[in-house]
Amino acid sequence: RLAAFGTRHTLSSQDDPQRGIGAARDWIAEQMRGYARASGGRMTVSVPSYVQEPASRIPTPTRISNVVARLEGSTDPGRVYVVSGHYDSRATDVMDAESDAPGADDDASGVAIAMELARIMATRRPAATILFAAVAGEEQGLYGAAFLARTLKAEGADVQAMFTDDIVGASRADDGTRDPRSVRLFVQGL
Repeated sequence: RLAAFGTRHTLSSQDDPQRGIGAARDWIAEQMRGYARASGGRMTVSVPSYVQEPASRIPTPTRISNVVARLEGSTDPGRVYVVSGHYDSRATDVMDAESDAPGADDDASGVAIAMELARIMATRRPAATILFAAVAGEEQGLYGAAFLARTLKAEGADVQAMFTDDIVGASRADDGTRDPRSVRLFVQGL
């Protein structure tokens, strides 16, 4: 479904209900709220946002919105784990907010991981708190992830670990090798 919004470019439409990053944001939030209903009130969903002033790859003030489903821990809620993927996408030209950029692999695949884990875990009672996040602005410069990190730091959250899922399931490693029988869990960045 995430690949069907035409583009999810950070600079694309925030308000069109069918196309652009706003439509994707709203769909993710609605899905997460549906999952939260199964949690008996232990999971809450928020869409924290801020306006990013012009900076690298952001030519005009732009709203950056994350979607965060928070599953409160049952016995040690102060301990926090984060699972995320970025829901923005891009065409070859990183500043092209008009062309189709379905981003099925980069990174609807990572968001699908976070969403599916939220759906499954909503009915569980983990000891620690788990945040399932879909962050925006990654392709423009990690803006949504930085916003999430600043927010958690300001809250004094005791983040024990974060798993960011980006381009999940690619069959080719950065060095070009392919192995159809293995699942890669990590690829060294450049």
